[in-house]
This record gives sequence, C-alpha cells and structure tokens, in this order.
Amino acid sequence: MRTLILLAFLLIAVLSRFAIMAGPQWANFSPMGAMALFAGYYFKDKKWSVIYSLLALWISNLLLNNLLYQNYYKEFSWGFSSSQFLIFYGITVIGAWFSSKKANFVNVLSLNSFTAIGFFIISNLWVWAFSSEVVYTKNFQGLISCFVNAIPFFPNTLFSQLFFGIVFFGAYEWLKRRVKELA
Repeated sequence: MRTLILLAFLLIAVLSRFAIMAGPQWANFSPMGAMALFAGYYFKDKKWSVIYSLLALWISNLLLNNLLYQNYYKEFSWGFSSSQFLIFYGITVIGAWFSSKKANFVNVLSLNSFTAIGFFIISNLWVWAFSSEVVYTKNFQGLISCFVNAIPFFPNTLFSQLFFGIVFFGAYEWLKRRVKELA
C-alpha cells in the first residue's frame, strides 16, 4: 500500500510539470523540490528517497525535453542535467535530515520556503558560473544580472514549493491517520 501511494505521488509530480503547457505564466511552477523533500522525509531507506526523487525529475525531464521543448534540443534528450540532479539530491538530503522533526504546518512551510530560496540562489549561481553559453559576464555585474533576470521566475518557484509541499506532506499525514500500514 505504501509503495502504491508513493508511486501515485511520483506520478502526480511528473504530470504536474506539464502545467507549463497552460502558458508561460506557469514557468517554474514545479512539484520537484517538494517531491524531493517529501521523499527524503518519508522514506525510511534513504537511498530509495534519492532514487525516488531523482527518478521523478528524470522522467519528467525526459518527457518535457522530448515532447514540449524539442525545439531546444538538436537530438533526443536523455533528460540529464548535472545541476538539477545535484540540487535535487541536496534537497532530498535536507528532507532526510529533517525527518526526525514532526511534519506539522509550520515545519513544512518553513522547510519548503527555505528550499525554494536555496534553489533560487544555487540554480542561478550555477547558471552564472557554469553556463556553456556566454550569457552573463563572469564578474559581479554578470552575477547581479543573472539574479535580476531570474526574479520573475521566483514567485512561481516559491508558490509551487509551498503548494506541493503542503499537498504532499498534508495528504500523506492525512493518509497515515487512515491507513494503519503507513503509520
């Protein structure tokens, strides 16, 4: 039962990434950070939490890159991005670190807020420092430009992190009270 529920959450996370099809206003509205925290928090075997969250990221990237963003790839995309995998691996580890704390509303809200801010900072530092295209100069002005250009995407990152965090954690805690196998 537990496995089926976790697989259902994975499917929800993968399918939710297709919200971008509703229009560009949905850019960065993604459940992946909340899914990684959720996996780190609830999986007893932490290696499976990493596999679970990275599998959700990989499957959704594979589908999105080859179906929706195919214009950006000259050939088939295997959905791998070292920066994404490292960031979401880190988020899963953070979820595992906090798994000893109770999953109440305040803890879930603060942990998801922290994750959204951390994702914003790390992903934009990564773009600035390691982008293969010369988009931003490798100086302080380029760094500031990178972060300023990313600000319009941050509200969706924060909102989706909070929304999906509350949905995933809340739904699982609700199910734990009703399904004895999960407790």
